[in-house]
Amino acid sequence: MFKKRYVAAAACALAMVGTASAVQVSRDGTGDFLIAPAYFIGGGMSTDLKVINTSNTESVVAKVVFRDQVTSAEVLDFLIYLSPSDVWTGKVSCEAADANGQCTRSVVTSADDSIQLEGSVLFASPSTPAHIVSDSATAGNTGRVSLPNQGYVEVLMGSAYSVAPFRPGVAKTNILAAHEAAAALVPVTATPNVLSGDVTVSAPGVGSATLPMLALADYDNSDNVRIGRLSGLDLTTQRTPVADVEEALWSNNFAVPYSVGAGKLSLATFTFPTKLTYNGRQDGQYPFAAKTCITANVFDNMENTIVGNIFNVSPLPPSPQTCLDEFQWLVMGGNINTGNFSEGWARVSFQNPYPAVEQTRTATDSTNVGRAGAPAIATYMIKDTAANRFTWAYASKTR
Repeated sequence: MFKKRYVAAAACALAMVGTASAVQVSRDGTGDFLIAPAYFIGGGMSTDLKVINTSNTESVVAKVVFRDQVTSAEVLDFLIYLSPSDVWTGKVSCEAADANGQCTRSVVTSADDSIQLEGSVLFASPSTPAHIVSDSATAGNTGRVSLPNQGYVEVLMGSAYSVAPFRPGVAKTNILAAHEAAAALVPVTATPNVLSGDVTVSAPGVGSATLPMLALADYDNSDNVRIGRLSGLDLTTQRTPVADVEEALWSNNFAVPYSVGAGKLSLATFTFPTKLTYNGRQDGQYPFAAKTCITANVFDNMENTIVGNIFNVSPLPPSPQTCLDEFQWLVMGGNINTGNFSEGWARVSFQNPYPAVEQTRTATDSTNVGRAGAPAIATYMIKDTAANRFTWAYASKTR
């Protein structure tokens, strides 16, 4: 189940460092918390990430976090140091896999000087790129297993800094020094909505498609991000409670277009970034209830609709609903039945409230208890070989 509101902790943080604005999905694509709803590696697939500091005067330190598709666990994190108008780019790929195709050795590669070399104070460069390797075979020594084949990525602004000369070209070492000297509690004024980014997925035989990262504005992170320390929506020190992020992402239904048939492939992806992850069996914490469940109505372009079961997700029998991990993709015309329709759209609806495991919920825990819908991000991918077109876009929320 989705995490409770941390009212007392948020009130304490607000009292100490000022009042935050209500978090919302940014309309112009810039914010202080970015979410790449999906990354894909393995089977020759790779994912490129780009993060932009749109400020002309402020330098920014942000934390990039890769999260597990099933539990949202923080699998890998690192910091990026962006001078004014700076861009960080990096690629994540799989270098080795097991017999089932699951990645056992993943690597993040970046020749950008906005990231440090692993285990070094030096910054990367085209001649000395950073290689952040996560190898399941050496996890006993490093504590870091390979990234899973799919998941999602968060980019959390740690803080913005005024570093001379207050224009493009600020030395990365000076940004690093400002960050290391900063207080643990970040003031609201130090988290301007200046980050933007995109994610590009490449697959052999399919091509590449790019999606803007979803930008949350006025999240107002309060935690001075560090490597080796967890960061996330659920920290009790965060001034913005999880329930407010849920409110910003909340949807009852999504409209998912599809196009299937010869030379065409359509996928739908669903991401639930506020499901979070926990290790203890405590009230209101992990393990969650069964996965978030959905139903769908499938239409063609002439308003005809499918009659009967919609979902066919192996190894389950065909069903009127299916339940999703914290990131999951479904094939239109496969997992989601499109019958003899070749093109149209599906209205995907959330089936909840859903009973939880070891979860006590009351109206005071969250404004969303008993409310239809879910805090989710949905996208669709359509590959049309004949048209040489690969589209990746956000699915629209519907009423």
